[in-house]
Amino acid sequence: MAEHFLYVILILLLIGATITDLRERLIYDRFVVIGLVAAVIIRLFHRPEPWWDYLLTGLGVFIVLMTIAAWTDERSIGGGDVKLFAMIGLAVGWKAFFIIFLSSHVLAAMYVLFLKLLRWNSITGKSEFPFAPFILVGTLLSYGGVVLL
Repeated sequence: MAEHFLYVILILLLIGATITDLRERLIYDRFVVIGLVAAVIIRLFHRPEPWWDYLLTGLGVFIVLMTIAAWTDERSIGGGDVKLFAMIGLAVGWKAFFIIFLSSHVLAAMYVLFLKLLRWNSITGKSEFPFAPFILVGTLLSYGGVVLL
C-alpha cells in the first residue's frame, strides 16, 4: 500500500512538473521538495530495500547528473530534470529508478527521431525539448510494473 501511495504522489507531482515544463520550460522546486519530504516520510516506515539504497540512489543520481549538466552548460539535461530524477531515485531506489531513467530516455529519443523525420531541417543538435513529460511516462510505466507484481 505504501508503494502505491508513494507512486501516486510522484505521479501527481510529475504531472505538475510536466505542465510547467511544457508551458514555461521550468520545473518548480516545490514539486521536488514535496516529493523529497513524502519519500523520506514513507521510507521511514516502509522500505523493501535497505534505507541506504534509497539515499545512495538519490545522492548518486544528483551528483552524476548535475556534473553532466554543469559540464554541458545544461544543454544535455537541465537542472530541474536533474532534481526530478534525484527525487525519484530517493523515492524508489536504484532498481525502479533504472527502469524510469532508461524508459524516459528511450521514449524521448523516439520522439526526437519522429520529429526529425517530420521536420528534417528545423530539428538540430541544439534543439531543446521539455523532458518532464518523458520522466512522467517512464514513472507511469514503472508504476505499471509495480501494480502488475
